[in-house]
Amino acid sequence: MKKNIIVASYSKDLGLVIQWLKLKKAIKRSGKIEKRGSVYAVEVISLHNKKQMQNLVKEKFGIFAKVI
Repeated sequence: MKKNIIVASYSKDLGLVIQWLKLKKAIKRSGKIEKRGSVYAVEVISLHNKKQMQNLVKEKFGIFAKVI
C-alpha cells in the first residue's frame, strides 16, 4: 500500500474522483479534503503504485485531477 496525494481545482471534482477510485477498489481509504493554495488535495492509501494511480485518474478525469 502506498500513500498518494490527489489534487483537483474544485472540491466537488475531488469528491467524484475519490468515489470513483473507491468504486474501482483502487484505494483503501482517503483522508479529509483540504484546500492547499489554489487547489484541493486529499491523501489516499492506494492499492496501486503512483504510476498506475495516475493512469486511472487521467483515464477518467483527464486534466481535472492528478496524482502527485
